[in-house]
Amino acid sequence: MHINRRKFLKDLSVAGAATLSFPFIIPNPISAVKLNVLVLGGTNFLGPAIVKSLVEEGHHVTLFNRGITNPNLFPTLSKIKGDREKGLSGYQNLENGEEIWDVVIDVWPQNPNFVQNAVTILRGRAKHYVFVSSIAVYSNYGTIGLNENTARRKGDQYEEGNYNLNKVLCEKAVEKAFPDRFTIVRPGAIVGDRDSGPFGIYVLNRIKNRKEILAPDSNDPVQLIDAQDIGNFITQCIEKKVRGHFNLVGPASRLGYKDMLIQAKKALKSKVRILWMDPKFLVEEVKLEPFMEIPFWIPIAFDPEPGFYQISNKKAIDDGLVFTDYDKTVKTSYLSFKEKRFIEEEGYDVVFGISEERENEIIARWKEKNK
Repeated sequence: MHINRRKFLKDLSVAGAATLSFPFIIPNPISAVKLNVLVLGGTNFLGPAIVKSLVEEGHHVTLFNRGITNPNLFPTLSKIKGDREKGLSGYQNLENGEEIWDVVIDVWPQNPNFVQNAVTILRGRAKHYVFVSSIAVYSNYGTIGLNENTARRKGDQYEEGNYNLNKVLCEKAVEKAFPDRFTIVRPGAIVGDRDSGPFGIYVLNRIKNRKEILAPDSNDPVQLIDAQDIGNFITQCIEKKVRGHFNLVGPASRLGYKDMLIQAKKALKSKVRILWMDPKFLVEEVKLEPFMEIPFWIPIAFDPEPGFYQISNKKAIDDGLVFTDYDKTVKTSYLSFKEKRFIEEEGYDVVFGISEERENEIIARWKEKNK
């Protein structure tokens, strides 16, 4: 199960993208502290949440990217065009400048070569480097309550397709180039505005638009975080010069799978009937795969890595991480899905959940079994 889970974590965090049609309106700045911030990327899924938080606090933001993904999203921000896939030469427009950056925020590369090139160019021109990593860096999830000091995956060489190891190598590149001047955040599953993962598209869509849905009668733990909470935390870190590693998982208190669905139903004012089914029936009789075909559900009693959705967020909370109310996240995620405020990444090949036809078949079989 853990192989699929690791890929799920990658796709859940990377696949979302920003709206294509509506430019972001920058509000009046309110912060007394003005930082000069360079954001590498910034127009996909998590990037806009980070940029939004920065501009709301009055910081001067410059975007460095290809100018291809949602180029009209931030029409009034400074922009520098470059292509990280071209290696060091892709930074020519940035390298030719003389500007000194208070902070560089590297949103979501998973190729350590991209990060190494960035820190090579910027180590002498930036005071603070923020890198968005992932809880995927941990060697395993067998222990409940993993914290920022838990062992990471081992390895020193880039491996194509090895998301977990490559994120570790990205972290190491930042740590070496910016010792004592880095902040590395490790989100788990990210949801909210512009997310193209299964939370809005599958889970919330079914709750809002079907008459009946199946669900395991189980309240195993779930962890997810609103993209905007990550953006706000990063902004706080750069303002307060908070350094180090931070697990960014939520919510603040335990959320069970069953609670997740019930609260989402209430938030969406849905009339769906949730048919709570015996987990053994779903897994053993109808052969549904937890986590992939029932997104976000991990039956920890049978899982060799029960710590995956029980990672400690204490350090981040102590340093100011605040969570959006779950009901608001549900509404934002569903509206984003409804308005199609996302695009699926080209080549996105992971399918979560099951078809309506398959679900109807299982529901009929469950009802017949429980006459």
